[in-house]
Amino acid sequence: MRLIDNPELLDRALEVLSACDSAAVDTEADSLHHYAEKLCLVQISTPDDDLVIDPLAGLDLGPLCRLLEEKKLVFHGADFDIRMLKKSSGFEPKEIFDTLLAAQLLGYEKQGLADLVARHYDVTLSKANQKADWSRRPLGDDLLKYAANDTHYLLPLRAKLRGELEALGREGWHRQSCHRLRESLANWEENPVAEEDEWRIKGSKALKGKALVILKALWTWREEEAKKKDRPRFKIVNGEYLIDVARWSSENPGRDIALWPDAPRNIRGTYREVINAVIKQSEHLPPVEPYKRTFSGPKKRWGNRESERFQALREAREKIAAELKIRPSLLATNAVLELVSSDPPIDRRAMKDSGFFMPWQAEVLAGRFLEILHASRQAGHGAP
Repeated sequence: MRLIDNPELLDRALEVLSACDSAAVDTEADSLHHYAEKLCLVQISTPDDDLVIDPLAGLDLGPLCRLLEEKKLVFHGADFDIRMLKKSSGFEPKEIFDTLLAAQLLGYEKQGLADLVARHYDVTLSKANQKADWSRRPLGDDLLKYAANDTHYLLPLRAKLRGELEALGREGWHRQSCHRLRESLANWEENPVAEEDEWRIKGSKALKGKALVILKALWTWREEEAKKKDRPRFKIVNGEYLIDVARWSSENPGRDIALWPDAPRNIRGTYREVINAVIKQSEHLPPVEPYKRTFSGPKKRWGNRESERFQALREAREKIAAELKIRPSLLATNAVLELVSSDPPIDRRAMKDSGFFMPWQAEVLAGRFLEILHASRQAGHGAP
């Protein structure tokens, strides 16, 4: 394992990587410990070496990312790592192999990296540093070894998993899934939510009226507090608690938040006074608009036929997934089933061209799905 923490060492590492056809990649960030997430480490393994690169040493990662983009890259759970590198240096890989996707498509019950390494190499990887603050310097040898192990086994794992995928006839499934993931990340942009709607956190759709006003005020306070203390938002007050506080306070106006029976310790103690003050001040704030759905899914109102289609398609998906020993959502998400139920394809070509399915998904599902949709049309006397 080599730590790369100055430009000279990085230049040497680039020379080594230039000679390689493939590389394994992972990243570490500090979102569990700080308000603004930073890329703290980039781990890269070649067939002969493990490199741990320190972006916080002031290194320019641009040349590294341009070089990696041309390689055959292996990740375990590529989504996060590619996003971090894209934020940092506009990273857009051309070919990836995701070992997590492979494990999912193979029907593994345990799909974590440590699980795969234990299964294939009978090696137990330590999980002791999973929640480490990777922004702290210097990094001890135990942390550096932990980081290097995240990529050390990925290249040989690719060969083993690819062989198993080929044996089951699912290598094409995996290739298409990796391609779709890569395409979706190529179009990804940070912070897609409009600034004025950032406070509409998960669960806020269920709130109305005064509760929404209180939630917005609480969210604004939490944001300022997290910035000031340089702590993650959830370590100030968890988002679920913000929702619950807003709901309870709107139903119990003027009451001390400490009287809320489910109030956690930090709300009853550290933040009691300030939360009470924020709720009090929200009485003078204007109302806010409730959540407006912008989902581009089914636009027409569902009737019994659409609901029956959805249920039948879901049951068929569950049965096929059980036969294949994979998770049902790998075949089609519920959102896709809703779209198909609302606008059903009439044949295999229409199903493939709908954009709802990858080719392998359409191939696996078409027979049973089209049978269900045909029966539904027949029951409706030919109506779509």
